[in-house]
Amino acid sequence: MVSGQNDSSSECRYFVWIARAGLGNRILSIASAFLYPILTNRVLLINEEPEMANLFCEPFPNATWLLPKDFPFMYRISRFKPNYPKSYGNLLKKNKISDSTELLPTHLYLYLCNDYDHHDELFFCDQDQTILRNIPWLIMKSNLYFLPSLFLMSSFEEELDKLFPDKEMVFHHLGRYLFHPSNQVWKLITSYYKKYLADAEERVGIQIRIFHKNSSPFQQVMDQILSCTDKEKLLPQVDMGKSIVAPFGKGKSKAVLITSLIPSYYEKMKNMYLKHPTLNGEVVAVYQASHEVTEHSMNNVHNQMALAEINLLRMMDACFSHKRRVYIRLCGTRSRR
Repeated sequence: MVSGQNDSSSECRYFVWIARAGLGNRILSIASAFLYPILTNRVLLINEEPEMANLFCEPFPNATWLLPKDFPFMYRISRFKPNYPKSYGNLLKKNKISDSTELLPTHLYLYLCNDYDHHDELFFCDQDQTILRNIPWLIMKSNLYFLPSLFLMSSFEEELDKLFPDKEMVFHHLGRYLFHPSNQVWKLITSYYKKYLADAEERVGIQIRIFHKNSSPFQQVMDQILSCTDKEKLLPQVDMGKSIVAPFGKGKSKAVLITSLIPSYYEKMKNMYLKHPTLNGEVVAVYQASHEVTEHSMNNVHNQMALAEINLLRMMDACFSHKRRVYIRLCGTRSRR
């Protein structure tokens, strides 16, 4: 590999995954990266950055899917960006590689992130797969759930139909196999669940992610959430004209778990159900597991808590998001928008 010369006699083929973006996007990207080697007879290797350490159990007994720390091109990984000259997309753009190229390289970089261009996207063309299948090492950086695009490729269609008769269940099956929380993360999950959520008769998860506050005013988003939870019968309305002056009654108990980087939504909903009675007599308690106001995707402790929240949402009877978000895709429960 270091020599750069393609040894056609070698039958070993590898697919290396490199991280980008937050934990939720990484999980979706890894699931996609796992399926591609199955379809192309490659070995998947994950480049585990420090912020990803000890999050998941190894999915393969008596083996590891982690990229060795002495991987020859480890020092180049940080420089792998959209304009990287040796990426497949840039080589195509400069006409330096094609299906008629006689001497192919030992490795190629694949850039499949949200800011990729047309040439990078040609990875999903059957004709380009005839080139890539002859490259021993494919090194991919991605923050996308590109798995659905594999289903649109005729070269993979027959095998995918056999593997996944129900296409809606693809991530469900892959996720249950690949992403088992480590003991350390599982302890966070179970301790929080037992302390705050276990005794409720029904549990509702609400995931709120705001990227641009100016285009998503707080009260407007709050009104959307309350309107949807009422319409879908997830949460009861409250009588804002009355105050709770006695201990909670004996109505049906509901626990609400909010995951958000903006604490105002948790505080608003918690105070609403704490201070005012519900119209149907149900007792609603509102919780939030973490209270960080900014994302720290390069921090291991932050990622442990993020993974714990993802799995807590999976334990809910219903999940809701004001928009389609990564966490809700990961929930694996009956979700609402």
